[in-house]
Amino acid sequence: MKYIKGQYNNHKDTKGWFVGDFFPGDYPAKTAKFEICFHEHKKGDIVDPHLHEQKVELIIIFKGKAKYNIDGEEVELLGGDYLFMQTYSKISAVFLEDTQLFAIHAPSIPTDKVTFEK
Repeated sequence: MKYIKGQYNNHKDTKGWFVGDFFPGDYPAKTAKFEICFHEHKKGDIVDPHLHEQKVELIIIFKGKAKYNIDGEEVELLGGDYLFMQTYSKISAVFLEDTQLFAIHAPSIPTDKVTFEK
């Protein structure tokens, strides 16, 4: 099978990731080219500081409101906004409202995440 049809909000077992290199070898959505996830955050949720050394990241806010910190600069995002970050961008976030978002990383390297203490 060379394709898969699914629901982007039905992947709790993979923490929202529905395309990427972390799936079994014969899974149609397995690719090293990019990874995509759908997340639903509650008001007050926090994304701890981290960065990616080998992949770029694109956050697309579907609905809600969040405040991101990128390399010490605060950026507020609302539904319809996106945020693109190059490699080595230190990022954290706090969700100011219940928020739905898509995250896209390229390439898909499941182990490429450096975390920092809060």
